[in-house]
Amino acid sequence: MNENQVSPSPGGAKLLRWRPRGTPPDSHTEAPSGKPLRVLFVIDELDIGGTEQQILELVRRIDRSRFEPHVCCFRYGRKAKEIASFGVPVHHEPKRMKADPGLILRLASLMRRERFDIVQTYLWTANTWARLAARLAGVPIVVASERNVDIWEQRYKRTIGRWLAHSTDRIIANSEAVRRYLLDRGGLEPDKVVTIYNGVNFERFHAPCDPQVRRQELGIPSSCVLAGVVARVEPAKDHATLLQAMSLIRDRVPNLHLVVVGGGTEEERLRRLSRELGIADRVHFTGFRTDAAEWLQSLDFSVLSSVKEGLSNSVIESMAAGRSIAATDVGGNAEVIIPEETGLLVPPRDTTALANALARLAESPELREKFGRAGQERVESVFAIAPMLAQTEQLYQSLAQRMRAAA
Repeated sequence: MNENQVSPSPGGAKLLRWRPRGTPPDSHTEAPSGKPLRVLFVIDELDIGGTEQQILELVRRIDRSRFEPHVCCFRYGRKAKEIASFGVPVHHEPKRMKADPGLILRLASLMRRERFDIVQTYLWTANTWARLAARLAGVPIVVASERNVDIWEQRYKRTIGRWLAHSTDRIIANSEAVRRYLLDRGGLEPDKVVTIYNGVNFERFHAPCDPQVRRQELGIPSSCVLAGVVARVEPAKDHATLLQAMSLIRDRVPNLHLVVVGGGTEEERLRRLSRELGIADRVHFTGFRTDAAEWLQSLDFSVLSSVKEGLSNSVIESMAAGRSIAATDVGGNAEVIIPEETGLLVPPRDTTALANALARLAESPELREKFGRAGQERVESVFAIAPMLAQTEQLYQSLAQRMRAAA
């Protein structure tokens, strides 16, 4: 472990007890007036991804006079080192098996020992294990983040999520679509779930970039029209429908190429599919990359074929880079893309509709320019880091004030 990682202390479980939501914290766990609130962000894995980037942007900019951020992960990934470089302690607490009850005790021991005032959790694994630990440890304020309209969610996960929600102080949804899904699924009070849009660091997309550098790296012709999908190569992103759409317009748009930026479990299957569809010469795979911003600036337009989303960072970042986009109408995508004004929306798993959208953008530089310019203006006004940060800090402060009043 590095100097920012924390090992579980022996015997910590003796201190633990369950504290239901609404019970005033013990005096020794409440942050003294005037001192920063100690906040722990918990996620399963700190590797490359949209949620991980959101945590990074938040802890880098959060007001250190009011908040002292820490981050905890179960799997130590590439973003952990970057977060630690900001002077933010990164605690590594491995999850040792699929069902690891001991993880609850180890997390709770960490939370008590460090006397955190607020614990915020992200994604299913951390939302489950860390919320249980936080309540067991008597953490005054527990906040969860839900970031997907999970159409495939298993019944047991819905049941656990609904149960935990009632003992959670607030749940942050990253889009109105996610908020509506949570209210419909869980029967929660409307003020329990708040929407805070993702914030994007637009500076990443303003740096000088030579589009030919990355094309040359993969042998992509400089004369082609290059579409790109920047996303994890996983089933939820449904790259297969995108490849099928590409095959439908192979002859209609002979100079259209596609680059798949990102890695994941579906890559080999998709490589085989591109060969079977006869488009292997038009489809290029990069694998995992850390230069997504540069790749976005190297595209003529962007595409996303997901079957489920919360609020897609890929869509927001594509528009931030000034690229027009065709995306599926799932989750919060319609809250970002205004059809025929900042991009194109198509139904999920509709190969023909997606193929037509790709062809329209490939055949019209004027349409790409129009959508790209309007989209960039929209996301820079709505999805900036400043409002995301301000709304998150305001939520923490209001919850802390309420707990102090109750105490």
